[in-house]
Order: sequence, then C-alpha cells, then structure tokens
Amino acid sequence: MIIALLLILPLLASLFLFSGKTGKESKSVALVASLVVFVISMVGAYTMYITPGVVLTFDSNSLNLPIIAFLLKIDAPSMLLIVLTSLLMPIIIASTEKSEQRSHNFFALILLMEMALIGVFAASDMILFYIFWELALIPIFFITAFWGGENAKRITVKFLIYTVVGSLFMLVGILYLYTLTPAPHSFSFEAFYQLHLPYAVQIPIFLAFFAAFAIKIPLFPFHTWQAETYNVSPVQGSMLLAGIMLKMGLYGVYRFILPICPDMLANGAQLFIYLALFGVIYAAIIAIAQPHLKKLIAFASLSHVGIIALGLMSNTHYGIEGAFLQMFSHGVNVVGFFLCYYVIVKRTNTDKISQLSGIAHQAPRFATVFLIIVLANVALPLTNSFVGEFLILLGLFEFNKVIAIVAGLTIILGAVYMLKMYQKIMYGHQNSLSDDFKDLTTQEMILFVPIIIAIFLVGIYPSFILQFIEGAVK
Repeated sequence: MIIALLLILPLLASLFLFSGKTGKESKSVALVASLVVFVISMVGAYTMYITPGVVLTFDSNSLNLPIIAFLLKIDAPSMLLIVLTSLLMPIIIASTEKSEQRSHNFFALILLMEMALIGVFAASDMILFYIFWELALIPIFFITAFWGGENAKRITVKFLIYTVVGSLFMLVGILYLYTLTPAPHSFSFEAFYQLHLPYAVQIPIFLAFFAAFAIKIPLFPFHTWQAETYNVSPVQGSMLLAGIMLKMGLYGVYRFILPICPDMLANGAQLFIYLALFGVIYAAIIAIAQPHLKKLIAFASLSHVGIIALGLMSNTHYGIEGAFLQMFSHGVNVVGFFLCYYVIVKRTNTDKISQLSGIAHQAPRFATVFLIIVLANVALPLTNSFVGEFLILLGLFEFNKVIAIVAGLTIILGAVYMLKMYQKIMYGHQNSLSDDFKDLTTQEMILFVPIIIAIFLVGIYPSFILQFIEGAVK
C-alpha cells in the first residue's frame, strides 16, 4: 500500500496539474502533494526502522502482464533515497518565486520526475527499472530546455543524447542477462543476482552498466555535460539534477554492479577506479579556479560524488555504508548550497564571485546559514558529511591505501575553494551590490530549516541511518 501511494500520488497530482485546472494555485497544489508524499515515505521508513529486516513489496503478477512484472521492493537503502527524494521535493517546489510566473506545467514536471525517481529506487524488475530510469530524464529535459538560460535547448539536447546512449548500453546488458536466466526467463533482480557469471561474461556486462551509471553520476571522463547543464538550468532544475537525479547512477552501481560483477570489480576495474579518483581531484582543482558561484557548485558536486562512487567501488562494508550516508548528506547539502546561490542571485543579479563582497554586514542571518552549509560541504565534524566521508576513506584504506590517501586530499582542496569563496562573498569591503542586500525573509528561513536540521541531526547522530542500512549492506 505504501509503495503504491508513493508512486500514484505524485503521478495523479502531476496529471491534475497538466490539465491546467489549478490556475494560479499550481504551486500550492504541487507543494501539498509533495508534502503528503514525504509524510508517507516517513511512515514507510519508520515502519522499516522499528522492524529491522522488513522489506516493503508490491507484486502485480496477478495482472498477467506480458514480459514486464510490475514488481516493486523497497529495502533500507532504497527507502533512504526515497526519503531523500521526498524531503527535497517540497523545498525545491517552495523555492520557486511567484514573480517568476512558473506555469502549471513546470510543477507538473517536477512531480512527474518525483514519481519516476521513486520508481527507480523501488523497482525490482529490470525492464521496469529501465522504464523509470528513462522516464526520469523526460521532465528534467523539458524543465531545462524551456525554463533554462541562454543556449539551454542546445545544451539540454547534448545532455539528452549523452544519457540516452549510455542507457542503451545498459539495455543491451539487461537483455543479454535475461537470456542467461533459467527458463522461464525472468527480468527480476533476484534472477539476475543468482546467475554467478564467469569472469569473461562479467567484463562486457560491467562495461555496459558502468557506461550508463558513469554518465548519470557523472564520473570523469563522462562528465562534460554536467557543468554547462547545471549552469543553464533554472535553479530548481539544478537542484533536481545535483540533489537527486545523480543518485540514480550511484544507486545503480550498488544495486547491479556490486552483486552481478563482483569478480570484475575486484580484479579488472582498477582503471575505472583510478579514473574516478582522477576526476575527484581534477574537479576540486577546477572548482578553486571558478569565477562563477554556480559552476563552482557544479564542480564541487562532481568531486563529492566521485568520492561516493569510490566508496561503492571499494566494495567494503565501511565504503558502502559511508557511500549511502554521503548520498543522503550530499543531496541535502547541494540543495542548500543552490538555495544560497539563489538568494544571492535574486538580490544582486550576478553570481560572479569577484563582484560580490561584504554581504555578511548587511545580512547576518544569511551569513550564518551559508556558513553552516559551507562547513557541511567541507565535512566539518558534527556536520552530516563528516561521518560519511570518514567511513568512505576507511573503506578505501582497506581496499587500497594509496587511493585512500589521494582521495583524502579532496578534504583539503574542498576547504580551499569553499572557504575562499565564502570569505570573498561574505566579508571584505561592501560595494554597490551588497549595500542594499536584504537579509533572509521568514519564508526563506523556513526553506533552510529542514536543511540545517538534517545537517546537524545526521552529523551528531548518524547511527540511526547506519543501523537502518546495516543489514542490507552486510
């Protein structure tokens, strides 16, 4: 029942908004629908938390659907990402200003994307997973293309081609694995997990799935779409991409590559691990030199998700636990970071760091909130990213000490670009842009409240998430 509601409610709300009957109340309808979905996800998470090991399932085999079984199964890691999705959606919707005159279609697309994302994390049939995977791409394509900035359509088409081509490799891998399952053949995850593929077969399967996931995450050198797509997207589109959508690729690594290609990951994937490591350092160095705040956020995100991917590919207990904790934390932090960016751009009409200075003198509340989010992004102890990054590095140390040491450099590099940016924007001499900078309104403060609560709650008491996912990780 909970799974059905998580999918049906955002879908019905999306269709209702597409009808155009909501008029000026489109934002309110979308916000209420997203809040209801969040409450349902929390009920599901609480049910699973108090009953360790329970898995929520929905099986429509009784409908006798051809080939596709509408098989849904939510375990603890899936539920964690569903909670993240449903937590961030109301914040993303509420952040849209009335003055921007977003149409009912804009909010309908956001809710449609929420349904598809939940479907990705809940699917337990490979074809169903692929359908939700591709469906999630459609809303963000239109959000970026029609509400984006200059050259949005050209850049979004590049993003679409990139991701669709990668997904086709995954589809070929899925169809091949289907032929290997015992008769009668099945697309269920469990049937794929039981194949125990020879090493020679794991190589092409790994490459097919890795292509799709590496583009979506993205990992170096498949990242070229990321910065420019984030840059032209409306800020709500950037939040959807960075906060939630890239988790699809990371989730795919956990759900498919680890159990289906364990020998390839242990013995033959060193090149891809070193590429991911290079991307982590490369993105952090590029972030230091970025003149624009939005691109700095994009490259910082690229570095952070690279660390998460390394934690997963280490295939160690600590690495995987830390990766899931960091997936949740990164989603919260990057959306908070984009909210700070949004506040600055709305008041100054620029995100060029060199033009911004002295904002803290005029906006002490905003300076405090921004500092908390910056410190969370640099993994300060007692903030949410600290425990996740510590566990990932611990797992990497078990896997390969050299990789762990090099990956640890990102903490230093992250502190450099984050603190340098914060100091430049918030302190120094006031100028014409900061003289009239208004502090956070009550409505804006409300948007930041769940972000700040999540930063400190996970930072101070991470064990409730670690205990929640521990059984599945083992």
